[in-house]
Amino acid sequence: MTHQILIQPKGLVFTAQENESILDAATKAGITIRKSCDNGVCEICRAHLIAGVVNTPQGKRNADHPDANPLLCCVSKPCSDLILELDKVLGPGEIALQHVAFQIKDITPLNEEVYQVDLLAPAGKPISYHAGQYLELLIDGGEYPFTIASAPNDRHIELHIGVSSDNQSSQTIIEHLKNEPTVRARLPKGDVWLKTEADQFNLHDPLVFIVAGTGFAQAKAMIEEQLKHQHSAIYLYWINKEESGFYSTLAHTWAEQGLIHYQAICQDEAVEDAITNELTTLKNIKAVACGGPNFVYSVLTGLEKHGFKQTQMLSDVFAYAPRPE
Repeated sequence: MTHQILIQPKGLVFTAQENESILDAATKAGITIRKSCDNGVCEICRAHLIAGVVNTPQGKRNADHPDANPLLCCVSKPCSDLILELDKVLGPGEIALQHVAFQIKDITPLNEEVYQVDLLAPAGKPISYHAGQYLELLIDGGEYPFTIASAPNDRHIELHIGVSSDNQSSQTIIEHLKNEPTVRARLPKGDVWLKTEADQFNLHDPLVFIVAGTGFAQAKAMIEEQLKHQHSAIYLYWINKEESGFYSTLAHTWAEQGLIHYQAICQDEAVEDAITNELTTLKNIKAVACGGPNFVYSVLTGLEKHGFKQTQMLSDVFAYAPRPE
């Protein structure tokens, strides 16, 4: 008999047979539970049973049994649907957080308000993340998020940092980076990345990036990754208030090489019109929107008029800014 298991607080769900351990079933589902043994000795895989009945080496236990917790996932098997509480568990494709002291290799102005910052992880310490994720620079007690602008490439990280006269923290960050040999960072963070095969799209279906300002950094990393997979239908729409905002010529280069479709758009133009004029249908597209909440939700609303659904769009905005009523 098969039972459903829910792991809180992440809300991860998978199924397990009555004759297999919770740990084995989770592993089959691509969920990583920490362990150091398979016989209940190290207790690293301990969880808290909130609801349900399990079969343990000591016998059957329900959540109210005084000896039910801690529950050891490697030697416990489900007798019913279960709800477990478990820390430090990774869902399918998730990568454990890493704390890295990066060498600051180079800082290059791309225009008057954007700098490219190149970081290098220590030798022998490759870094792991998905294209589209971000890191947090840890500077003087502050945590400053920046999208990683480069596809995964062993030790190298590229950032695009916007600096403006009315943003004191951005000026402080760039001055700190200019005057220090290293910077600590925590990564990876964020849910905007193209997930496992079950959630993947056909490499011939349109992949659309709609970005504002330095949101180009996120698109750049994801496009670089998709070009490795020879994705044949990539569309990039980059929106800025002024021509100077298009701080990179890379998009033009890709377009000239026939690798992507690219349009630079002034902000007062309707983005959705540019997209729908180029794409005859929005049914099979996957879109990535990179920008502030007002920008992302405005684009989403415009596309929805043409049959597009929010489930087709990825954006970091969805994680921290609820959609306006």
